Amino acid sequence: MKRHPWAWGLNLFEIGLPPVPLQARNDLGMKKKLFHSGLLMFLLLFQATGADSSSDNIGGSKAFVRNRSIGRGMNFGNALEAPKEGEWGLTIQESYVQAVADAGFDSVRLPICWPAHVGKTPPYAIDKTFLRRVDKIVGWCLKRKLTVIITIHHFNELYEKPDDEVCRNPLFSIWRQLTAHYQTCSHEKLFFEVLNEPHNNLVSDKWNALLPQILAVIRAGDKDRTLIIDAADYAYHGAIEKLVIPADEKNVIVSVRYYLPYEFTHQGAHWAEGSDKWLGKTWSGNSNELAVVDADLKLVKDWSEKNQRPVTIGEFGPIAFADNQSRVTWTKSVRKKFEANGFSWCYFDFGVAFKAYDVEKHDWLPGFKEALVGD
Repeated sequence: MKRHPWAWGLNLFEIGLPPVPLQARNDLGMKKKLFHSGLLMFLLLFQATGADSSSDNIGGSKAFVRNRSIGRGMNFGNALEAPKEGEWGLTIQESYVQAVADAGFDSVRLPICWPAHVGKTPPYAIDKTFLRRVDKIVGWCLKRKLTVIITIHHFNELYEKPDDEVCRNPLFSIWRQLTAHYQTCSHEKLFFEVLNEPHNNLVSDKWNALLPQILAVIRAGDKDRTLIIDAADYAYHGAIEKLVIPADEKNVIVSVRYYLPYEFTHQGAHWAEGSDKWLGKTWSGNSNELAVVDADLKLVKDWSEKNQRPVTIGEFGPIAFADNQSRVTWTKSVRKKFEANGFSWCYFDFGVAFKAYDVEKHDWLPGFKEALVGD
């Protein structure tokens, strides 16, 4: 297993065993007895906590430990988040999951448009065929020991009418169903991202008010599932300062995006007004450019330390219209700075608009594998 900055484990020699009495310090037999006695006590306590409690440490650090299992991740964007998988350019294949695992990634994030696959009236049942499809992909990932993040994407009605119960109730129902469905799935390897990128009318204050209700729905069925919470304003990194999470909810990871400078990462993007004027923008990683990245990430790091919440960069990536050298330079530079700050991350995306992988050639684009998982 790779040893990223976040991939440290428990050091047995840091466990506080009782000191050896002075008169016994030269008694080798006594030393062995005391050591084995202390070690046995530790092992018995570890065993008693159950298999999923290996990361259940003092001070709410479970979320920090599980965030390290996200480590270096890949988004399978524009696939399950489309109204119908394949319509936006990607149908997930097992070979793609294998390519991610073989490259040395730790996790996969699955953006999913659940609202397109539920009933229009209560109880807003999830389409069984679609759920089986998601299960298959999750299984491909878990079989390869990849951590999986399931999201809810494109809940457009809720973004527009966050106070409307008619818009809220489907969200609650989806999470109630998914919580029950994945109840027995590994809590160490499967996480829920409760809502992707709150925006429009779902501003910070309304998002902070809605969050406890979402958490209550999930926690009613599962106390141990690690949840990922986005900042508002499209998970803009600066919006993290306005995020308020219930103080008694410790098992969460906070997620932000990093697509800056926007005119570079989104040049030519059809959904970004005026982006054709940005075509040709480059990024060299000079001292001024890197200083901006440092300042942005310091804001996030300061918030994380102050609030004792782990952070993941849920999405980052430069669009494929940018020149490849700039894309590779930017990707490697910001990725290394994420890691230096102790953030996990998931690159966006695998094989479409911001692609790192050529699905036709079945290979990574030049320089991208090294940029993402190299030294």
